[in-house]
Amino acid sequence: MRNQKSLRLLLASAAISAASVAAVPAFAQTSTAAIRGQVTDAAGAPVAGASVAAVSSDTNQTFRATTDASGNYALNGLRPGSYQVTSTATDGQTSTQLITVAIGQTASLDATVEAPGAAPSTGKDIVVTGSRLTETRTSEIATNVSQAQIRALPQTDRNFLSFAALAPGVKYNDSETDKGIQSGASTASQVNVFIDGVSLKNKISEGGIAGQQNSRGNPFGQLAVQEFRVLTQNYKAEYEQAGSAIITAVTKSGTNEFHGEVFGQYTGKGLSETSFLDKRDGNPKPDFTRKQYGIALGGPIIKDRLFFFGTYEGNDQNRAFNVKSSGSADAVTEFEQVSGRRLRDFEGAFISPFRGDFYFGKLTLTPDDRQTFDVSFSRRQESDIQNFGGNVSFENAENKRNTVDTYLFKWAYKGDNFVNEFNANYLEYTFNPSSINPDLPTYDYDGVIVFGGKDSTRKQVQRGYTLRDDFTFSGIDGHTIKVGGRVEITDLSFDNQTYVQPRYTFRRDPLTNLTFSFPSEARLGLGSGLIQSSNTQIGLYAQDDWNLTNRLQLNLGVRWDYETNAVNNDYVTPASAAAALRSLPTSSYFNPENYISTGSNRKPFAGAVAPRVGFSWDVKGDRSTVVFGGFGRYYDRNNFNNTGDELSRAINPIGIFRFSADGLPRNGLSTIRWDPSYATRDGLLALRASSATAGASELFAVKNNAKPPVNDQISLGVRQRIGVFEASLTGSYQRGRNGYTNIYATRNTNGLGTCCNVSTIEPLGYSNALIGYDGLDSRYKAIFFTLDKNYTKASGWGLNIAYTLSKGEQNGDGLFSLDNVTPDAYGWRPRTGDERHRVVLSGLVDLPLGFQFATLSTLGSGQAFRVIDGTNGTAGISPFSARYPQKNCIKGVFAFCEINVTLSKKIPVLGKDTLEAAVDVLNVFNNNNFSGFDDAFNNTINPATGRVTDTLDPARIGNSLLSLPRRIQFRLGYRF
Repeated sequence: MRNQKSLRLLLASAAISAASVAAVPAFAQTSTAAIRGQVTDAAGAPVAGASVAAVSSDTNQTFRATTDASGNYALNGLRPGSYQVTSTATDGQTSTQLITVAIGQTASLDATVEAPGAAPSTGKDIVVTGSRLTETRTSEIATNVSQAQIRALPQTDRNFLSFAALAPGVKYNDSETDKGIQSGASTASQVNVFIDGVSLKNKISEGGIAGQQNSRGNPFGQLAVQEFRVLTQNYKAEYEQAGSAIITAVTKSGTNEFHGEVFGQYTGKGLSETSFLDKRDGNPKPDFTRKQYGIALGGPIIKDRLFFFGTYEGNDQNRAFNVKSSGSADAVTEFEQVSGRRLRDFEGAFISPFRGDFYFGKLTLTPDDRQTFDVSFSRRQESDIQNFGGNVSFENAENKRNTVDTYLFKWAYKGDNFVNEFNANYLEYTFNPSSINPDLPTYDYDGVIVFGGKDSTRKQVQRGYTLRDDFTFSGIDGHTIKVGGRVEITDLSFDNQTYVQPRYTFRRDPLTNLTFSFPSEARLGLGSGLIQSSNTQIGLYAQDDWNLTNRLQLNLGVRWDYETNAVNNDYVTPASAAAALRSLPTSSYFNPENYISTGSNRKPFAGAVAPRVGFSWDVKGDRSTVVFGGFGRYYDRNNFNNTGDELSRAINPIGIFRFSADGLPRNGLSTIRWDPSYATRDGLLALRASSATAGASELFAVKNNAKPPVNDQISLGVRQRIGVFEASLTGSYQRGRNGYTNIYATRNTNGLGTCCNVSTIEPLGYSNALIGYDGLDSRYKAIFFTLDKNYTKASGWGLNIAYTLSKGEQNGDGLFSLDNVTPDAYGWRPRTGDERHRVVLSGLVDLPLGFQFATLSTLGSGQAFRVIDGTNGTAGISPFSARYPQKNCIKGVFAFCEINVTLSKKIPVLGKDTLEAAVDVLNVFNNNNFSGFDDAFNNTINPATGRVTDTLDPARIGNSLLSLPRRIQFRLGYRF
């Protein structure tokens, strides 16, 4: 296996190398930056043949370029940071400027050379905020987040992803159990995060980012992050495996001076308000502590040549969650009568402990001005007891163990007019959620309480071996040409111990004669096997940034991605499954032959060709007004969880037992008359052995020619300099297609009616058949407005405003679209999380006596949530719609308000050292940002009570909160 892997990696690498050599070299900017500009003399004439040298303030490494006949130059492959840029004409006239360039930028810097001794010039219309260059001539829609913002802006728990919300169109989910980002109308799975060029893409399951699936942890230690860039649209061809936002971050490195930092921060129960919901329900204030701490050190091993940096961060949290049933009085009464249990035995506040550790180490070698080597390692490990609260009891909790390791080797070589970067990295991600009561069955009284043990324990491992090579060539006047490629071998293993103990589900539905007196369904695992998969991913791209004139630039790119085993291509459909599929009616969406795999008829998708075109037009030639826009196609990938059920259910079948009071079919599905002897694992196994249909498993089938998800994006905007501000206004449209979902193949009326007719597949050992369908679609329309004045020490203040006006829509219902025939049959509706208006405001201002004030505040009109009309029962046809919460903030203008502020004080110590103390006040006005609204109703009259079975409550007060109540957080740090 290891030799096969090495051979595949070698062959794919050879193919990439051949493609790269056949074209001109290019260099990716996932972790670097570039400067372009023009050198002129005092009269404004272009200076040809001038040398431009940028000397790193950190390492003294020098980057060089020579101007062409028009005086233009380009410095590529710059590490983000500060540089002294000196332009020298052939006659000795010079210009020197001290600037800072940010990650991913292609910044503009012009220079006017003058005779030695002449008054210094700052250049011709240089776009500089203090010493930090800004980027105006670009078609990308991007937001850079600086180290100053990361250090100073308030945040809850040092998750650098929280600052992604500074970009319009991007939302940060600050849940106490599930932290991540989402952009546009796409799911969180379609984002990607790069750290020093290493992709943290989650290839197994949802969440988008390895380690962020249902985690309150941080994807990477904030103390190790120097800065990052959020790209929301029109990103270039070097970026892969994302249909929406991309974050590219660069880590800190050692310099010629020793620098270090120690920090600690704390908040807890005594510093927090009691939430509105706890006050209303008479709950005591829940326990809460969050302690974070860390240390970092970096410096020279050999001056100007070899440097080191290392850091550690700890994250200890104890958070109590309230178990509080949302069941109606009738449902609770029935539960207590038939179960013999009392709801109060499960309700109350229970501690959810979280422990996280992060380690990072890095060595940087600069043997000369042409070469840079980096070697780094990171480890993130955490444990988190969660998944309880609300209607879920503490005994149903699980311990989610997460480990993410990365190893990286990078080599950058700079020629006279090209830069080459080689990157080899390895990522290992282990997700191991385990039931804290594995020997107990699960009892789910729908809408009232879930108790017993969690129904699954699993271990998922993702190992990625990646080689990447990128070049930049700037030897052709007016062109910066990039080509490159990557190959990644991803090995996955999935050990899923599901329903080792049975899960019993109880429902109340008078339309189908269901009560809590017996379970409507039980599920039991009937197998235990390890699932393994391997997939080779290849990506090639070419990009030309072409300056047609000094005012007009075109960005022309194309990308091609290919996966050898995206949908388990060598899978062979069992004979019984093939017969079952062929017994079902063919329809407009289902051809059984397209779901039967012979092990050779599933061909890899070769059509992932993604053109990307952009432009920027400097209207006046002084970068004060720039019109920009672009179109791009962006392919993502299906994670293993989307398509893995086909293999998983074949190896580890899950027996489904449907019960009724009379043993008659329900919604077209066979049932068994309930008997108390079935209330144990052994009882279910005995039932399974005695009946050909009892406990039959569901059949999952993957579409042989399933396509990967793709997102087409188009934008048009203008950037305008207004005094010290940079403003932008952008119109955006995105159309997503090919999202993967599962639908019934057993519907009545030749596949077009209600669910379900399983008469032809039950004799073959299957309780139902679900087929994969690449028909989830989304669309997104938005207007983005930003107003930025970046903070500088010279000005003493900074202000950034991001406003998003948007409408995001979807069809279907995520990974399972079982409430209508196909996703298109659902029609378009606002997607879950859609929000019409959102304003994010951040700012920094220096105060007297060394104090500084900062804010990061968010105002929103309220996020949409899905509502299901269950009046027609559970026959597989349920109308879906969306609702928005009522506005309860700022006199009914907004539904979400979170104002966070920080006051900090820097105290000089021993000359250059700094002691900094800060206090954060989070959710200053204690706004109640509700979520968890009633999302289903059933207008059927219950004959036992004469009342509507389930009414829809107004979206005024939910059963949970999107943000914690007001709290104070203290921070203390020492830097040297």
